[in-house]
Amino acid sequence: MVEGDNHSTNLLAAETASLEEQLQGWGEVVLMADKVLRWETAWFPPAIMGVVSSVFLMIYYLDPSVLSGVSCFVMFLCLADYLVPILALRIFGSNKWTTEQQQRFHEICTVGWWKRLVTLKEEKPKMYFMTRIQSHYWVCIQWK
Repeated sequence: MVEGDNHSTNLLAAETASLEEQLQGWGEVVLMADKVLRWETAWFPPAIMGVVSSVFLMIYYLDPSVLSGVSCFVMFLCLADYLVPILALRIFGSNKWTTEQQQRFHEICTVGWWKRLVTLKEEKPKMYFMTRIQSHYWVCIQWK
């Protein structure tokens, strides 16, 4: 029993280290997004509402086809994947990374939403199915 627990702990540590390595250039951005999603400042909720409303207003105004919308989304992801590490290094600087930030980044990488999703799929498959159907339905409604 102890050997199995040790193996799962080692596996989690290896996965966390791998994720931290993959997100190394995104570290400051991940920390800032974590602060925003936890609403650490009073103006974060209105800012989130403004950004989300602006995105949906732009989608409504441009009325792209599904293919154009998906293509633009993928293009945006590719540009972000290329530009964010370069710009984050210039904006935040590498000398400002503290032990506290490294600890928070490690915590974020350790507890991921994908782990919760996999656990939900294994433990409650019906709830997982309903959640996925609902999210796909919501996305389809937004693209009309």
